Amino acid sequence: KQPKKHHVSFAPLKISDSLKNQLPAWLHLGAPPRTYHRTKNNCLKQTHRVISVKHLKDTAERIKDQRSHQSKATCTCSKCINDRLAGCKNPHQCAKTAQHILDSLLPKYNPNTTPRKDHLTLTHRCLEKNVQAHTQPRGEILFNPSITIRNSLTDCFHIFVDPSRPVEIPAYRLRVPLNGR
Repeated sequence: KQPKKHHVSFAPLKISDSLKNQLPAWLHLGAPPRTYHRTKNNCLKQTHRVISVKHLKDTAERIKDQRSHQSKATCTCSKCINDRLAGCKNPHQCAKTAQHILDSLLPKYNPNTTPRKDHLTLTHRCLEKNVQAHTQPRGEILFNPSITIRNSLTDCFHIFVDPSRPVEIPAYRLRVPLNGR
């Protein structure tokens, strides 16, 4: 009740790949309607125990391995054999379903898409200098203009956000035009 009252919303401007992998696989905020199919997803949930986006990626990964994986229900690659031993009837179909879900996610939440670089994030060297400056009584700290959330999914929640206006594309800063144009 309180989150709705104060318009608390999961509204990151831009999130790191590691945090994208931690997002839930099911009822994902970045999944458009009709992304999920009850019977196809049931095996992923029950047999493969897919919980997060990372699990979806791991399951779908075998499709790209064309040396050992075959596009059929009786594939003999080690991952498919292990899945059949766990009770999956068609590991290749489950991998295709996992890939379909990943492909359906909006770019902002899709772990396979990388937003354009804005070149404003501090370099590793500047970040180290900031850490050293924190230990000094009057150390100068350089402001980090990065808008990418890297630490925790809890940092992605914001209050007083208009829930009717979700931002579906990753945020980035425009660069200053060269020569004043």
